[in-house]
Amino acid sequence: MRNPKKNAAPSRKRSDGRRQLLVYLDPKVIRDLKLAALNDEDGRPAYELAEEAIKQWLGNRAKG
Repeated sequence: MRNPKKNAAPSRKRSDGRRQLLVYLDPKVIRDLKLAALNDEDGRPAYELAEEAIKQWLGNRAKG
């Protein structure tokens, strides 16, 4: 696995510590995710919904 860039440009660093990950998804999945974010009662962005789903999946996988 490659080493992450330790000296990333300050403009690319996030204050919350999140890092970028490129993932290719089916266009329907992307569209459905964006629609879910638009209709989310708490107004969460798509990346937060995706992160929550991934964490849930990883947690279930670890238990199984």
